[in-house]
Amino acid sequence: MKKVLIISYYFPPLNSIAAKRYGTMCKYFKENGYDAYILTTVVEDGLYLGAKRDLDVPVAARKIFRIGRASSGNGFMTQMILGVGCFLQKVKISSRTISAESILWYENVKKVVDLKKFKDIDVVIGTYGPIGNIYVAKYLSKKLGCLYIADIRDLISEWREVPEGYRRCFIIDNIIEKTLLSSAGGITVVTQGFKAILKKKYPKKRISTVYNGWDGTTIEKPCNVKEKYLYYAGSLYEHRLESLSLLLQALRQVREIENIKLIVRSIGPKKLDNAAKKIAEKMGMKSSVEILPPAPEETIKEEQSRAYINIILNSIHKENKEQMITVPGKAYELMHERAPILGIVPKNSDLAALISYTNKGIGTISENEMVEFILHNCNRYKGNSNIMKFSREYQAKRLCKFMDCLLSEK
Repeated sequence: MKKVLIISYYFPPLNSIAAKRYGTMCKYFKENGYDAYILTTVVEDGLYLGAKRDLDVPVAARKIFRIGRASSGNGFMTQMILGVGCFLQKVKISSRTISAESILWYENVKKVVDLKKFKDIDVVIGTYGPIGNIYVAKYLSKKLGCLYIADIRDLISEWREVPEGYRRCFIIDNIIEKTLLSSAGGITVVTQGFKAILKKKYPKKRISTVYNGWDGTTIEKPCNVKEKYLYYAGSLYEHRLESLSLLLQALRQVREIENIKLIVRSIGPKKLDNAAKKIAEKMGMKSSVEILPPAPEETIKEEQSRAYINIILNSIHKENKEQMITVPGKAYELMHERAPILGIVPKNSDLAALISYTNKGIGTISENEMVEFILHNCNRYKGNSNIMKFSREYQAKRLCKFMDCLLSEK
């Protein structure tokens, strides 16, 4: 049995998409020849927006090593990087690779980690984001003399989205990214679009697509739905507010024919929750939109199972190439639900292609198509056999085969 050490800052019981990637796939590693060990942080309140701490932990406690972040950094290099980070923050430049939280965690891992506990590790996986996972994975692979895989769930230096009023520092991020990935034995990504970008950038690296996915056995049977509602659960970002506005415009037309509500189960941030409420109020849709606070996993599953249509919000701008090749992790979970999916996203996006490939619904930014889907067409989309390719079990098998391949070439 080979051993894999997974560096994941977010891990169960924390309930977030980032925690679920390995928090679910780990269940299937042993049947594919790998014993999983986890290096993560201490789960604190407010660690990930409003995410709950109610996920099952798939790995024995003795194989999980939790290290909190340091309150300050001592090394000269750390102090210098933190200084640069403070400067960038002051001048409102956003970096994906210079993060005080990540660097302080990396500093503390180096300081307190017991390398003897990992002496037999065959492979180290660092999953981005946050960037601290990659810093730690590169460091430990060097110390342990073993293979390291960079798992890229979001683009690093190519990502263009920034908080309002900020600019991106592409040059610094590109330099640091290349330094971190230079020693990686392989790279895994979560979409084919990501793979195309990184393959061009790192032509000599072995790159494999390991999708996020759903977990479970069978799609739930239809239940009695007393009230029709559209349902969105997850975080809100600025680009998602735009797609929410577009959805509400369509829903305003729907309301003239049938009273169908939109329920948003948000994990924040609060600022954007309030912005969403203002958008609904301004459009005269306050009575048709309910924005609820975070809830336990079981509550969300129950609400999803009773939804008339499940909603995925993403960028509506075709020119936003990074968003067009990004597929929210929630999309895979929803394809395994009874209800069809309405993705508020252009048809040329990877998300729209996924929804079409699995026959679970449509991706569109056409108001008329949304109205038709909600009122007349949604029941045509019941899913097909392609859904099975996106189970966490199937994807875990793909990942383990990729590790086997890399180890055989070492």
